[in-house]
Amino acid sequence: MHSDAASAWSAGAAGLQRWRRGERTFVRLRWATVVFALVQVLTYYIPHPPGFLELSLAVTGLLALGNAAVALAVPRVTGQRAAAAVSLASLLLDSVVVLAFVGVYTFDPETAVWALVYLLPLEAAVRYGLRGALLTMAAVTVVYTIREALGTVVYGNELLLQSISFRMGIGFIVAAVAGGMASRLVRERDELQAAKAAVDRYAADLSAANAQLQQVAKLKDDFLAMTNHELRTPMTAVLGYASMLAQQWDQIPEERRRDFVGIIRDQAERLQGLVEDVLTLSSLQAGAVALRLEQAEVSASAQEAIRDLGPAGPPVDNRCPPGLAVRADPDRLVQILSNYLANAVKYGEGPIVVDAIDEDSTVVVRVSDHGAGVPAEFVPRLFDKFTRADRDDGASGSGLGLAIVRLLAEAHGGSAWYEPVPGGGARFCVRLPAA
Repeated sequence: MHSDAASAWSAGAAGLQRWRRGERTFVRLRWATVVFALVQVLTYYIPHPPGFLELSLAVTGLLALGNAAVALAVPRVTGQRAAAAVSLASLLLDSVVVLAFVGVYTFDPETAVWALVYLLPLEAAVRYGLRGALLTMAAVTVVYTIREALGTVVYGNELLLQSISFRMGIGFIVAAVAGGMASRLVRERDELQAAKAAVDRYAADLSAANAQLQQVAKLKDDFLAMTNHELRTPMTAVLGYASMLAQQWDQIPEERRRDFVGIIRDQAERLQGLVEDVLTLSSLQAGAVALRLEQAEVSASAQEAIRDLGPAGPPVDNRCPPGLAVRADPDRLVQILSNYLANAVKYGEGPIVVDAIDEDSTVVVRVSDHGAGVPAEFVPRLFDKFTRADRDDGASGSGLGLAIVRLLAEAHGGSAWYEPVPGGGARFCVRLPAA
């Protein structure tokens, strides 16, 4: 049997605790019933037929033993299936004991022991709601009718069908009222719990949304702080030198004009790099970057990234094994290595080394320098957006390079990370699928 009332132990740990409390209450009531039964059996005013006193005491003993077993089982129950089994076994124990007492005292038509059957639909209502109470009462009616028929055959008692229908009718009324109330109380409890759960979910969603908004606000602040510096500085230089050239072209020596044009070009390239980084990051986050996957040789890509540093760049030792290749977009692989090399040049010290190793169907490419390394407290944020480590000379970056590397690596099905170099220095790594 199953109904709304059975859900008392079906809602996880809290429901199991409620179920245990309910079963412990039934255990205490049975111990009281054992005492009551002993008193009634031993003080019964009509002498028992031969052997019936012993039979009554045996039924009382069965109740005591069964209750002890239930009391031991309840604390050991850890799941819904076991709880359901113990609940059903408890109801069957009470049913057997009650119907046994009612059957034993069939010889005395004047006794009111038959009224004990009303306890069974009440217990079933508490456990299983309306349906359980009605089904239990139906089973009781069958057994009670057989009891009355046996009383007529064995003891010569008068068979009163009106009495059977009246007593059992009262039992069905008790079952309907108790079962209906129990089911309604369970539904109301479940509705309150559902409403509380909905409020908790709403609060959790609100908290998550608030945290997300705070993160977005922080990203916005970081972006504005970055652009305020990274855009304003080159724009100021471009506008300043362009205005000077426009207003004083004839007064400025040719060599100085060339210097000023070179500065404008450098700052414009800086602006272009920043815009490209922002656009690349936005495209990666939106999943709008189309990768042209093919066999890309790591050594050749590393060499191209080294050339991108320009003639004024520091020497870089390319130790990538010839022929070692990854399945990647060649342009994006060069971009990853260029960002790593630019980071090593800006924050590290020579010698700078690029190497690669074949590792479990993947290739790990590493860019190492021998500078001071990354402070331990800064490592967890290295690959976050707009994370910048200012140098002692005041120069800083956009804080997008390593974030772009990580997103590009993940887009290829790989990963990117940092590890310190034994003896001092920094090593930035990327893992990509082998070709």
